[in-house]
Amino acid sequence: MQLIDQRDWAWTLYADGERRYLSVLCGTIASYELTLELDAGERARIGEQGFVDALASEVAYRPDSYKARHVAGFRAAD
Repeated sequence: MQLIDQRDWAWTLYADGERRYLSVLCGTIASYELTLELDAGERARIGEQGFVDALASEVAYRPDSYKARHVAGFRAAD
């Protein structure tokens, strides 16, 4: 597992071979992390300026819409 990029207190992007995972900080008073495995279309857009920020913002503001995609038990190697 390799850390690709991150924005403090917002999101972290990881790579595991060809797979990409986006961990997003969600919540207001109680914070929690929601981690998604990016699909092929999302992986293709990673290099577009602002794409990851926009996706992470969408996840943070609408976490219920993304809970079905959450990778339960996700832990990046230290």
